[in-house]
Order: sequence, then C-alpha cells, then structure tokens
Amino acid sequence: MKINSHKALKVTSLLVGGVILVFALYIMANQLGLSDELDFGAGAYFYADIPNYHEIDNGHLYTSKVPRWVHFVLFFVWGAFVYWLWTWIDKKGNQDNKKGGKDQ
Repeated sequence: MKINSHKALKVTSLLVGGVILVFALYIMANQLGLSDELDFGAGAYFYADIPNYHEIDNGHLYTSKVPRWVHFVLFFVWGAFVYWLWTWIDKKGNQDNKKGGKDQ
C-alpha cells in the first residue's frame, strides 16, 4: 500500500489544527490564563506592559479631523493590499521554479 505524502500532510495538518482549536476553545471556555490584576479587556496581551494605556488612548491625546472609522478602513485596505502583494509574489516565484529558475 503506497501512501500519498501530499494527502498524509493534509490529514496531519487537519488533525493538528483540530487539536489546537479544541485546546483554544477549552482555554477560552475555562478562562485559563486570565489575571484579575491585568484586566485590560481584549487587548490584554498587547497593552499589559504599557502603564496607564487607558489614559493614552482615551481620545484626548490624539485627535484628527478624519473620523476614527476611516483609520480602521485604511488599516484593513492596507492589510488586503499586502496580502494580495504577498500572494502575487508567491505565484510569481512558483512560476519561475516551474520554468527552471535560479532556485533549482
């Protein structure tokens, strides 16, 4: 019986991804890892090391004529552009490899 390595990799990836998802859901359901002393909301892992962060981003220190939602939209557009650029570069690299490019 011959095992297709590509199929085995897919099955292994799905199993590992499923196990990770189950563990993540278990951790979230039981609220493991949360500390009452560091209750910064959703950004606890990013802003826990910044003292008095809630005073920095309260809307008084940084003001702009542009509404805040525009900043968020621009951020997501930038992310989509970088993702598109990354996939384009990846496709270009795969085409070069198929043609016998430098990497072979």
